[in-house]
Amino acid sequence: MKNTLIIVTDLEQLKAYRVDNDPLHSNPRLELIDTFKTGAARKLVEETTDLAGRFPRASVAHEIMGGMSAGERHNIELEKRKRCLRQLSRRINGLVKAPDVERCFLACSREINNALLAELDPEVRARIEIDVASDLTKVNRSDLLSHFKSASRAGALA
Repeated sequence: MKNTLIIVTDLEQLKAYRVDNDPLHSNPRLELIDTFKTGAARKLVEETTDLAGRFPRASVAHEIMGGMSAGERHNIELEKRKRCLRQLSRRINGLVKAPDVERCFLACSREINNALLAELDPEVRARIEIDVASDLTKVNRSDLLSHFKSASRAGALA
C-alpha cells in the first residue's frame, strides 16, 4: 500500500492517521499522528471582551446622544466559520504536502466539504483519492477504513 494519510474533520476538530500496512498484520493499522481543535465550539461570550453599550451612538446630526450602541454582532458567526475553515485547510495542506505522503483519504462533514476542498491547494486536492462527505471524527479508528472501502471503487485500498 502506498504511504496513505487518512484525515477526518468537522468544523471543530481534525484527526490525521497514517495507514500502517505491515505484512506481519492481517489488516492495516491506523496510527494517530495529529489532532487539532479549531475552537469552533467555544461560545462567543468566551471570545469577546467588549460589553454591549460601551460605545457612544451618534445621532443623525453627528452629535453624541445620551444612548449607547447596542453592540451588533455583524456576521461574526460567518467570520468564525471562515476562520476555522482556513485553519483546517492550512493544517491539511501541511500534512498532505509532506514528502512521504503519496495519497490522502479525506472525510469531512457535509456542511463544510465543498468549502474546505476549495480552500485546499491544488496539489493537495490532487493527492486526495477518496473524499467522503460525512462526519467520521467520532468513529472508532478500527472502523474508519471500512467507511473508505465502501466509498471507494474496487481495489482502491489494495
